[in-house]
Amino acid sequence: MTDPLAGPTSTGVEPKLAAVLCYAAWWITGLIFLFLERQHRGVRFHAAQSLVVFGGLSLVMGLIGAISATALLVVPTFFRSIWALNSIVWLVGVGLWLALMLRTFRGTSWRVPLAADLAERIAGR
Repeated sequence: MTDPLAGPTSTGVEPKLAAVLCYAAWWITGLIFLFLERQHRGVRFHAAQSLVVFGGLSLVMGLIGAISATALLVVPTFFRSIWALNSIVWLVGVGLWLALMLRTFRGTSWRVPLAADLAERIAGR
């Protein structure tokens, strides 16, 4: 079986380091590497997976934040519950971020359920 993070990259960054950097700043570095990396499929996959996973989490947290702000104005008693939900989503995101960075650094790819298939389609473009 071949190593998915072997071979040259178009960015000049070592593939394993580039894959880890795709997750470094959540979806932002994923987006950067998705645009910069043109040839290495493994790095493009990690960039796309970062974009899908952490972009999706950022959208969910933004939506929950907007709902909690509205709740603060309309029904203040629900504010803390909704804000707690946002904190839980954030903690899940941080745990996922650490796991993805660590596993990628160790050289093992982790296909995040629901996100990996979409990431492969995005990376293949």
